[in-house]
Amino acid sequence: MDFKQGAYKEAVDYFKQKINLPTKRWNDLEGAMHTRAFTVAGAMRDDILSDFRNAVDRAIEKGDSLQDFRNNFYDIAKKWRVADQSFDEKMEKPKYGAWRSKVIYQTNMATAAAAAQERQARAMPDVFTHAKYICQMLPGSREEHKAWNGTVLPIKHPWWQKHSPPNGFGCLCEKEYISKYEMDAGDEKVTKAPTTANDTNKIGENWDYSIGDADMGLIYADKLKKDQKKWGQASTQGLYQYAEEKMPASAPVLPAIDGGKFYTEDLNEFTNNFQSLLETELKNMNGFQKYENGVSVIAKLNGVDYPLYINPRMVGKHFLTHSESDDEWRPERTAFVRHFIETLKNPGAVYIEFLKNKGTNQAAINVDFASVFQGDKKNSAVKLVFRALNGRLQLWTAFNSSNAKIKMKGTKVK
Repeated sequence: MDFKQGAYKEAVDYFKQKINLPTKRWNDLEGAMHTRAFTVAGAMRDDILSDFRNAVDRAIEKGDSLQDFRNNFYDIAKKWRVADQSFDEKMEKPKYGAWRSKVIYQTNMATAAAAAQERQARAMPDVFTHAKYICQMLPGSREEHKAWNGTVLPIKHPWWQKHSPPNGFGCLCEKEYISKYEMDAGDEKVTKAPTTANDTNKIGENWDYSIGDADMGLIYADKLKKDQKKWGQASTQGLYQYAEEKMPASAPVLPAIDGGKFYTEDLNEFTNNFQSLLETELKNMNGFQKYENGVSVIAKLNGVDYPLYINPRMVGKHFLTHSESDDEWRPERTAFVRHFIETLKNPGAVYIEFLKNKGTNQAAINVDFASVFQGDKKNSAVKLVFRALNGRLQLWTAFNSSNAKIKMKGTKVK
């Protein structure tokens, strides 16, 4: 699928919001999470993954063809082969490079196009009311997808929740949006769903979701109805196993920390003090860098190095306020600043969540750090939340004690 330059602004926007996540295997990340993550299975080094990210980004934004991308792939592969012996051995196989480059190119282009079309159609819900399953009917097309060709159903029909194309690696099927005017004129007619809504036998592993629903934060709407404060967590496979906010039994209870006199209701004062503290406490961490408005460090999560960014001013608004209202100041929360820093340096548990923001309906990947600290009467739990923002992991907010809602076996937590 070739893009013409500038043809899909929505596709460019969709792709730019992704965070780079190194993965060892193609199924390390659950399907819907791919709407917020860019992965190339086996590309574990950040620089190699970033090179692939730039090549795909160029293909989507500038309209590079498969051959253009393939040329970039072989350039990147030279670096990858030096870094990874197993990949070097694969590249020795005839046609492996041609096959692998096609999979990466086709998968990202097809999903970006699907997301762009969904965004365009959902922006005009009164106009586009139905959708049609289009199979290219090529010799290599899956027989089951050929059988679905021509299916016309309302956009909100539950069948689309699992069967919106693409439906597997190499699948070239598309979802054509039909206006109410075409339906009223009789140009298209509603058909029966070819399978039950939850029958995913003919869909590839990790492809049984609607890119549009995931992009708009609608995947777990049923769970949202049960719990209006939180979107249902998408449990993940392999490398990124969701921990259900339960601290492992082996997690240590860290020594008590004196928070010190950090109280303030002045955001500027907090920002300056926090910046200085971060520079002092984190300077020996791997990859430490300081900027005018924050710091970054490298943390090893599940064996993968991730750059983590901390903007003291942005975090300060969460530390100093009890709610989203800026006039409800809670300066006593700053007593936990040192707990948060120690949690970053030595977390008791790290896990990944795929959540939806109730206010904006936007889905996001969070990486949570949690620890429990010893107290005189009750142990205190704290949690840091790094969110994938603008293609990187950035400290978003933090919680302490009962607000952390962390369960720990055999440990009494507020």
